[in-house]
Amino acid sequence: MRNPDAELLAGLSDHLDDTLRIAVDGARKVALVNFPNHANPGDSAIWLGARASLARIGVTVKYQAVWDTYSAEALKKALPDGPVLINGGGNFGDLYAGQQGTRERLFAELKGRRLVQLPQSIHFRDPKNLERNQRLVADHGQVTIIAREKRTEAIAKEKFDARVLLSPDCAFGLRSLPAPRTTATTDLLWIHRLPGDPEFVDHGAPPPGLTSEIVEWINPQPEEPAWSIPHRLARKSNLLLRARAQSNPTWARRAWRPLGATLLPLGRGYTLRGVDLLGRGRFLVTDKLHGHIMALLAGVPHVVMDNGYHKVRGTYEAWTHTAELAQWADTGEEAGALALARLGGSR
Repeated sequence: MRNPDAELLAGLSDHLDDTLRIAVDGARKVALVNFPNHANPGDSAIWLGARASLARIGVTVKYQAVWDTYSAEALKKALPDGPVLINGGGNFGDLYAGQQGTRERLFAELKGRRLVQLPQSIHFRDPKNLERNQRLVADHGQVTIIAREKRTEAIAKEKFDARVLLSPDCAFGLRSLPAPRTTATTDLLWIHRLPGDPEFVDHGAPPPGLTSEIVEWINPQPEEPAWSIPHRLARKSNLLLRARAQSNPTWARRAWRPLGATLLPLGRGYTLRGVDLLGRGRFLVTDKLHGHIMALLAGVPHVVMDNGYHKVRGTYEAWTHTAELAQWADTGEEAGALALARLGGSR
């Protein structure tokens, strides 16, 4: 069946392509750092969407690295000049130390190279951390920050001495995703953050009267979706190569290519896992930004709620509020009522 939001999604993808074309300033070769080497499907969709968009505009990735195996020496050898792109997402700030730490290394170590932060949401809890990053960006002098919602655009323009652009999230670069291959086993699937997550909001519980399953898709699930053989091989190879790279920086500098070769198939495996998780319920409620974005790309009707610092609302208001597949809810109670209304006549 045709996705009712296909035209909207194509327009968002085109907007992303146009923004990246501006950001790379005519370059045909780039580096791409901060691959999200973990099970969050949305982060892999961001990486894959960036690669797809870059390919459409004729840009080749000559160096790529996981956030914790990045080597300035290897990057400079693989790409002596040209822009360095930092993967997009929601980790520009002080909530997630790993990828932010690599970002700060790039600001400090690659002066004289154009740095492009792909579409991000910015959030700092500690003003001292923000001030440190302001100094790093100002001292670097050639940073472009692409915001993926208007709140972040305002922060970037006010706080950072950088060129600032506005674009949809890189996952829209995928343009579409396949429908879930799974069969629904419950009425209502709640994909959302759990207590202890720095972006957690207590939205309450699923409504009575429906069977439901609460899923944090970063975590292993009791019945994991099946992976294809190529994706399983990529995951196994990635695990072995990354472990060696982490324990032996010299080896990491010299052997980034075999690890890099695992990134696209691994990202596809994680993304397809996320799509199949979306299909476990007859209806979806989520406060995950990429629960929302991937559901749109895969043609899955759903209700979307906000996270702790409003990046979900910002994305919805800027780009996806006209989507036919998505409804907004301010509270879990409201989301439950919308779900009951959707499922009540078809149970």
